[in-house]
Amino acid sequence: MDVLSEELRREQKYFDAAWDHRERMRTTLSLAPGAAANSGAATRIKRDTQARLDRIGGSDEPVAFGRMDDEGGERFYIGHHAIFDDDSELLVMNWQAPAAARYYEASHAEPRSLRLKRTYDCSLNRIVSFSDTVFAQLADAVEELEAYEEISDALLSDLESNRTGTMQEIVRTIQASQFDLIRADADQLTIIQGGPGTGKTAIALHRVSWLLFNSLGNLAADDILMVGPSPTFTRYTRLVLPSLGDTSVTQVDVHQLHPPVKRGRQDDPAAVKLKGDGRMAGLVRRALYGRVGPAEGQQWVEVQVGNRTLNLTAEELKPLVGRARGSAGTYSERRQLFRDLLTQLVGSRARMDRSRLRVALDPVMDRLWPSFTPASFLRELYGSRDRLIAAAGDEFTAREVSVLHRRPAERLSDETWSDSDLAVLDELDHLINGVKAGYLHIVVDEAQDLSPMQLRAIARRSRNGSMTVVGDIAQSTGHWARDDWEDLLDHLPADLPHVLEELHYGYRVPRQVFDLAAKLLPIAAPDVKAPQVVRDGPADPTIHRVEDEDERASTAVRVAMDHASHGRSVAIICPKSGRADIERQLTVRDVVWRAASAGDLGPGVNVVSPQESKGLEFDAIVVVEPDDIIAEDDRGHRLLYVALTRTTRYLDIVCIRVPVELSDGPAETGAEPGSAVAVAEDPVRESAAAPVEIDASHSRLSNQPVPTFSEQKTSNGTQPSSRPASRRFVDLGAEEVVALLKETVAPSLWHAVLNRAGELLDQESGQ
Repeated sequence: MDVLSEELRREQKYFDAAWDHRERMRTTLSLAPGAAANSGAATRIKRDTQARLDRIGGSDEPVAFGRMDDEGGERFYIGHHAIFDDDSELLVMNWQAPAAARYYEASHAEPRSLRLKRTYDCSLNRIVSFSDTVFAQLADAVEELEAYEEISDALLSDLESNRTGTMQEIVRTIQASQFDLIRADADQLTIIQGGPGTGKTAIALHRVSWLLFNSLGNLAADDILMVGPSPTFTRYTRLVLPSLGDTSVTQVDVHQLHPPVKRGRQDDPAAVKLKGDGRMAGLVRRALYGRVGPAEGQQWVEVQVGNRTLNLTAEELKPLVGRARGSAGTYSERRQLFRDLLTQLVGSRARMDRSRLRVALDPVMDRLWPSFTPASFLRELYGSRDRLIAAAGDEFTAREVSVLHRRPAERLSDETWSDSDLAVLDELDHLINGVKAGYLHIVVDEAQDLSPMQLRAIARRSRNGSMTVVGDIAQSTGHWARDDWEDLLDHLPADLPHVLEELHYGYRVPRQVFDLAAKLLPIAAPDVKAPQVVRDGPADPTIHRVEDEDERASTAVRVAMDHASHGRSVAIICPKSGRADIERQLTVRDVVWRAASAGDLGPGVNVVSPQESKGLEFDAIVVVEPDDIIAEDDRGHRLLYVALTRTTRYLDIVCIRVPVELSDGPAETGAEPGSAVAVAEDPVRESAAAPVEIDASHSRLSNQPVPTFSEQKTSNGTQPSSRPASRRFVDLGAEEVVALLKETVAPSLWHAVLNRAGELLDQESGQ
């Protein structure tokens, strides 16, 4: 048995022993409710037991994902949950424990007294392999090769492995710079700016887990709120926190922050934009309190008290209204104060039991200080042009008032509300009833697109201003697209210091894909610095040129099916203009597929709009007609940037027109096989269209310009029975070069070696 196999055997023995102790802990805990004295105690014990079971992890989880060895010879295993033996000796340390920080902080420059860091690749609790970082050796290698400080071979290996699309086991990818953000001070508003695949969401989720574990009992799971951009995204992140032992954190999408109403109305773009404007907060407040007090010009109000009719003058009532309006509290609380003041005034003139008097005053209260629900008030406001004009003041134009005005439904129960109405309803709920600021820390993901009214809805739920806000300005699209974070900060709490942090390394998106997407940044977000991408994908992006819409849909579905047949999660990201054709093709081919619009994603074929794709990831992406995606949004180049960067492995583009922004020169809409932009067929597409021929002068080892993506021209002709001899020669030579590289050179140096080889070949050919 070789040394490596013997070490693997020893490590597996340790994992098995730790697993046995964890299972005994699980068994002991599961028996606890049966020992309770009564059913009530049993229920409480069962609830507490389940929480503890969640904290120690499931039976199918590996006991550890890492190990650190210090210079003194001590060895510490790191896992999602702490595990102890029968003598209460620690077998596995929880990654959140302060003592585990060295595992993440150690680097070649500052090893933190560690000699070695080991990372395990496991299938259930079976160790498949492990990789070591020996810090002394790493320091020598960095000095010699100027390698990246924070990027380990173990991380790259993990990133190259097949992903499920649900971010499982992301603990293993935390690097030192990310770990600093995870454990940053909670007494601040932390903004994390990061490009596609930089780990923003992973950091946010681990930050929640870290804060809970290290709060010394001052922070509970129900003190934390996580807000995502959509139900699909929230379901996506909800899979991660339980694996970290935090099952009770409230997770919602931003459209759930509102009182209960019937949804489904579709607003036009002008209405969506206006209802998200921060000015709406002032409008609904003015409109609400504009309903209070005697009407303009009204001299008195009649009050029927028993058999008597009392006339209360406007001059008598105005001080009572002013006193109630000037008090602290919500609209409902101020209404109650006004009722008390009115009862005192009328009671001084009419002798009547107080409870009967209050009932007698109900009709007057409905006129002087009406009672509303958020929905009943907003329905009446939208339905009255006069009330809208009165509340608009100098802040809204006549055109904007007409955008808000609409005919109400016959009954309140029939009224249907749009997504853009929800934040306005929440503002009214806050004014009328008061939305309790119940959270000690709020995490906001994909924050760059939120409207001012949505940001207000989030901010009012913060008890102290402590927040973690993550997003990417380069991916900011829609009605509230931003070029910096300042506008967003204007609508968030200012109680605590604001700190802006930026992530510099991209771990998810393959380098070949990002190089293509980055062509859009000079137009989409010229002030945003692109992340440094640290991994390569299995193939270059491929473009499929088609003749018409029908061929476009059939090609997109065929390519997606090919990916799915290889066990990959795949998304067809298409604009509205091509959606019906795609769905028709899926139906004709009897393909089982899921729609992100229904909040349903799966491992096979998914259909996703560019807007819905934000924050999601798939093994393969099929982007349909980039030009139409650009045309869908005022910041369409950003929308296309988002769509292109949703993949962890493969990217295909299916289009009639190649956008000039993605070309090395003018748009190559009429490129023919054999031209400078048409290169070899994609070797991983077994069902692809006919291959195109390549001139050997465009080899990656030459110093000629190299296209950044492969292009396939779909054809209605017959496919050649075999590839040209020159192409077979190129393939064989390339395979030999790749095999040699993989055997002798670290992946991070492959491109540098190939570039240098090209230079040497050029020198040889010039001699």
